[in-house]
Amino acid sequence: MYARWHSAGPIALGLVLLSMAAPTARAADSKEVVIVATGGEFEKALRENFYAPFTAATGIAVRAVPASNAEQWAKVKAMTGSGHLEWDIVSIYPEDMVAQQAVLAPIDCAALSALKDQAVPGACKDRGLLRTIGGGILAYNTKSFAQKPPQTWADFWNVTDFPGPRALPNYGAPWWVLMAALEADGVPSDKLFPLDLDRAFKKLDQIKPNVQVWWKTGDQSQQIMRDGEVVMSMMWSGRAYTLAGEGTPIGVSWQGAPTNIALWGLLKDAPHADAAKAFLDYFLGRPEAHVAFSREITYDTSNRRALDLLPEPEQHQRATFPANAKAMAPVDDAWVAQNRSSLLERWNDWLAK
Repeated sequence: MYARWHSAGPIALGLVLLSMAAPTARAADSKEVVIVATGGEFEKALRENFYAPFTAATGIAVRAVPASNAEQWAKVKAMTGSGHLEWDIVSIYPEDMVAQQAVLAPIDCAALSALKDQAVPGACKDRGLLRTIGGGILAYNTKSFAQKPPQTWADFWNVTDFPGPRALPNYGAPWWVLMAALEADGVPSDKLFPLDLDRAFKKLDQIKPNVQVWWKTGDQSQQIMRDGEVVMSMMWSGRAYTLAGEGTPIGVSWQGAPTNIALWGLLKDAPHADAAKAFLDYFLGRPEAHVAFSREITYDTSNRRALDLLPEPEQHQRATFPANAKAMAPVDDAWVAQNRSSLLERWNDWLAK
């Protein structure tokens, strides 16, 4: 069911129940693990399906810290510089495994008891463990566009035929927006990299007056759609489908959506390293927990059996559904990692104008 839809490589899906003994024994001397992820409903789903059961199984409390990607790395840099690291596990994207290599600890994939039989192949990287898989989809208000819904980024830029205020993300990954700009300007989704920045920013100049909100967190991206503050937005796919499940009049297009892979990363010199490793092992198991989590958040996860257990209608909402995988735009993580600093500087300068 998985296609070669991301530069990180192909992903496929398996089952065996996780033994509780390994994480319990390994982390017996730790009473807490600190995990950073985006907050709100995403954190709630993590707590219900992973954090709380992990605590029940091991006695180790999970302290959740909400933060955007940019906020997370700014804080990590400050803590590392001061010599007072407080966090253990952070949320990372594929490019972070290169760009943040100095502060990420290698992951001992061989020590993960559930990896071989439960995780999707390729789930464990040198400095990251696959957490969730989704896309940066185009979300729109179905009441505003009842007759002719927008389907492409060219439609997003077309304020004449598709009028109304827009929203775009500003959480530390501007290449998503730049990819959309180039697609709106006619560049095929498989020919986007290396990004033509001059062309992309010129295209962004056209839509900037119509962007009412540059959202920074997943919760904010949902709230502006709930409130009708905007009629169209680039969103994380899971956040959009969660809104739809709540009854918000929202439609989704996967056409040209940047692929969105998120991983867990272990920080070097993590204060609760053993507990953190135990959590990473625990996270991979219990497919029924992954099913419950994916139903709340609508992302695929790193557990093979989870996707298999979903009925077909729900599979249509996932990034790995064949039609969605084919429609998405792959991200060149190596290019992003190499150009991230200069890209962020230019992005911030452009936003400030």
